[in-house]
Formats: sequence, structure tokens, C-alpha cells
Amino acid sequence: MKKVFNLTNRYIIVATPLLLFLLILSIYFMTIAANGRVLLILFGLIITFFMAVAFLSGWGAMIKSAVNENNYDEPYAIIKDFVPGVGEYSLPVLGLMLLLFLINTALFLITYFSGMHFIGDVGISADAFSKAMASQEALKAFLSSLSVEQLMKLNLWNILVLSVMSMSYFLLMFCFPALFLESKNPIKAIGKSIKNLFGKKFICNVGIYLLIFGLNFIISIFSAIFSGNVILSFVMTLVNFYFICCVVIGIFLYYNKNFVISHLGNTIDTYI
Repeated sequence: MKKVFNLTNRYIIVATPLLLFLLILSIYFMTIAANGRVLLILFGLIITFFMAVAFLSGWGAMIKSAVNENNYDEPYAIIKDFVPGVGEYSLPVLGLMLLLFLINTALFLITYFSGMHFIGDVGISADAFSKAMASQEALKAFLSSLSVEQLMKLNLWNILVLSVMSMSYFLLMFCFPALFLESKNPIKAIGKSIKNLFGKKFICNVGIYLLIFGLNFIISIFSAIFSGNVILSFVMTLVNFYFICCVVIGIFLYYNKNFVISHLGNTIDTYI
């Protein structure tokens, strides 16, 4: 844990691309949403996808350099790895993102049909649900209008969706570290990440995931509590960005130490 904080503090510059990317993304989305045309929104989503691929490629290269502790005269020089990283990892990241999209789409369909079979339809239209999300008062009125059976089904659906999402996050936790640290082949990266996830370090892997999940839950609660205060809300935003950087660096560091460095010499196909 101390190593993670030390690396994050030393290479805090890794937060800069993340901040800029999310800022550009928010401005881009507001511009598209203001137009309101369906085709433009769809085109915007495609552009956003490729923007995410470019960002993750460059950012992942920076994280890799931080974890490997490349000898820079100044820690901020790690920003130089961003542009070369985009060129080197764009295709592998694109392939991985497409595979993850297919996997998550399959999980969504399995979840939906399983839920419809074992839980059943709640009987809520998409329009009614959308209006209920407009404000807290609307949500309270909406929930009070539901029958006991509908509330039970809604709770079961929430449990099912959250459980599948949590399982998905856990299964794919090591995909990006495997891609940047072991194999540029997306299929091999997913295979290696799953193999290592359920290997000898399984209990430790579960512990790491639960720690991240718990800390994220606590930060989310405080963010909601302080949302009405401008200063505290801004502080929690900074905490969130710092937490994201710590988590990403921590997962890369953990994977590198336990599944890459410890296996060097045992395999001959590393990073092919």
C-alpha cells in the first residue's frame, strides 16, 4: 500500500491526462446533446469510443512506465510516454475494448433473460422511469405508487444487476495490466488475466477487489453527502481523481509484481 501511494505521489502527473480527457469529453457531450439530432449523437458516441481508445493507450503507457520505475530525471517527464503510447497500443486497446464490449453485451443479455425468467417484468415503462429520475420528489412519488409486488421485483432486479456488474468488474480487473505488461494480443491478454485471477493468488485477488470496492463505496457516500457544499464537493472530486490514479497504479503494480516479474524466465512467450 505504501508503494502505491509513493508511486502515485511521485507520478501524480498521470492525473493530468485523465482530467483533460474527462473535461474534453464533457464539453464534447454537451455540444452534441445541445443539437439533439439522433444521427449526430450516434456519431458522437463512435468518436467518443475512439477518443477513449487513444486516451487509454497513452495513459496505460504512462502507468506502465511509472510501475516499471523508468529512470527519468524528473517524474513529470513521464508525460512524454503518452503520445508514443497512443501509437504503440491503439490497436491492442481497440481490440480489447471491442472484446470487452462483446463480453459485457453477452452478460447483459444473459442477465436480462435470466431476470425476466426468474424475477419477471416489473411493469414499469421506460418513460415513467425516466420521469421518476428527474428529481428526488418525483422518485419518492414514483416509488410510493408501486405495489408491494413491484417493489419486491424492483429490489430483486437491483440485486441481480449489481451482482452481475460486480462479477464483471472482478473478472476483467486484470485485462488492461495484462495487455500493457504481458501481451499486446487482446485475446491472450484476457486469457492471461483470467488465468492469473483464478490462480494461486485468488484469495489475495479477491481481497484487492473488495478493498477497492469498499473504498469506492465510502468515497461515493461522502461525495453524495458533500454534494450540496461547493468547496467540499470540489475536494471530493479531487479525492476521486486521486483514488482512480491510486487504483490503476496499484492494480498495475500488483499485477507486475505477482504475475510478470515473478514469472520471467518461466515462459518464453511473454509480451508477444
